This record gives sequence, structure tokens and C-alpha cells, in this order.
Amino acid sequence: MPEQAPWRVRRAGLLDVNRIARMVAVHRPFIDLDGDGEPDEVPDPAQAGTATRLVLSLGGLEHGELWFAEQGDDVAAVAFWLPPDAEHLATDLHRVIAQEVGVPLEPAPEPARAPLRAIVGATTHTLALVREADAERVLVLLSDDGRATGEERLALLADVLAPVLRAQADRDVLAVTVDPAQEADLTALGFAELGRTPLGAASLWLGVLRPAGVRGGAAQAATATA
Repeated sequence: MPEQAPWRVRRAGLLDVNRIARMVAVHRPFIDLDGDGEPDEVPDPAQAGTATRLVLSLGGLEHGELWFAEQGDDVAAVAFWLPPDAEHLATDLHRVIAQEVGVPLEPAPEPARAPLRAIVGATTHTLALVREADAERVLVLLSDDGRATGEERLALLADVLAPVLRAQADRDVLAVTVDPAQEADLTALGFAELGRTPLGAASLWLGVLRPAGVRGGAAQAATATA
């Protein structure tokens, strides 16, 4: 079996959004808001793809940070960061997505029927409880393509997080997720639980990485900015 090429971490630009969105669609986080033990289905894959691209481009590129690890022509992992005070951004994103994909704005749909809206709402509520934190970045998505395993996979995830963690080395860094596996990954990478917010049958996990817990990237990665 040929040895895999080393990955390279860089900040995403507009031309990278489509291939990042494709990787996220295939390897999306496990979301089970209806509590049936299976990942919630995407009602319309085409709409979900459009919504993902809008969130990555409007949220990640314009207001936050979108970093990814590329391995040859493949997207190996992605980290999507937003500022903690993103309540207005969340509202604007939801409005734009609803307009673009032709989905009516329901007043209060069940979480499993509108998981993105439910997760954004729960995230906003959760972050409002930790206004005293000095964090400038919140990790809202950490995803990988599943090819790396064990310590190599943890090194990959650490590398894709490393640019923001280094830039925020003297501050707390927050992370939110509804995926138990992602929670386990973040715990392994040094994040500690701050709290949970009920979300349908699941819960939104809030974690923090204190300045002393910042990990550097693995020697394998070459980090560059676009």
C-alpha cells in the first residue's frame, strides 16, 4: 500500500468552499435530535448542500475562520470557527438560507425538523451564559474524512485546530457540538466540559480549552495561510 502524502493546513478561500462542503456532507457529524439512535435524515440533500455552502462562505469566510487540511487533492479535515457573540449572525444566516433554498420560516419547528436552526439557537443560548469568558473564537465544526485513525487522526485534528489555538494562545477557546464522538475528540485534544444545553433528545456540549492546554501541531503538517 503506498504511503499517504502528508497533509497541509491552510486557511480556506472562496474557491475551497465547494470541496470542503462535499467532504462535510459525506462525513457530517452524528446528529440525533429525535432520539431514535440513528442520525437524523437530511430532508433534501440538495437543500442541505446549499445551506452548508452558505454557512461556510457567509459565516466562516466573512465573520469567522475556516481552516482545512488538504492531503493531495483531498480535504482531510476542517475546523470552522465563529466569534462568540454571533446571535445576529445566526439570525441573518438562517434568513439567507431560508430565502435561498425556499424554506418557509417556521416560528418554532421541532429540533429534528430544523436541526441547523435548533443547533444555532442552542449555541446562542449557551454562549450567552458564558459572556464572562474572554474567548474570541468558538469552534462550531470539526470534521475529518475518516481515513486517518488512532494517534495519526488526533494529530490531524490537532493540526487543523493549531492556527487558531496559536493565535488565541493567551485566551480561552470555546467549542460546541451535539456529536458525542466529536465531544470525545475535543476532550482528547484538551478541551474540558463547561456545560450542556438540552436540544431535542440530545444535548449541546460546551467545552473550553484554557491557555495552558494549547497543543501545537504535529511535525507532519506544514501550516500556511491563503
